[in-house]
Amino acid sequence: MSEVRFAVDASLVPLAKKLRTLGVDVKVCYSEEPGKVLLICRKEGRILLTKKCSLIKFFEKYGQKVFYIKDEKDLKRVIEHFKLKPERARCPYCNRELLPTPRGEVIEKVPLYVFLNAEKFSRCPSCGRIFWRGSHLDWVKEVIPDGSGETETDKGNKDSGKRG
Repeated sequence: MSEVRFAVDASLVPLAKKLRTLGVDVKVCYSEEPGKVLLICRKEGRILLTKKCSLIKFFEKYGQKVFYIKDEKDLKRVIEHFKLKPERARCPYCNRELLPTPRGEVIEKVPLYVFLNAEKFSRCPSCGRIFWRGSHLDWVKEVIPDGSGETETDKGNKDSGKRG
């Protein structure tokens, strides 16, 4: 996407997964301590996305970038505000860039119907999950300003549930 890197608090995991699907580097901070979250963001050059007023005030007090999220459905506003463009999709679970994977390597790892109907597949190098484009990604069309909704790797992907 771009070189913008984000962190989210644990209440925004669904938003993090969608941003990762679009290729954005997003770290989930599970710590309840504002100081720890602030240090992670400073050390890794991340902007915090949060709906917690206490975190917003804390970050503003220390001059750290923070962006208010109304709810998990605020994806379009984030994309427009930061002028994000889809690129290489990331694993929604591990945050690693997905790798294009030949069809022959996934035949026993995805449902037969998916294998027969999906054209492209991607794999997470960290967790090994297999992804493919499916109707579950229709939300992308609603949040990408140019309407393309396409990412470089497999144009969006789906979890295989790691069969086999």
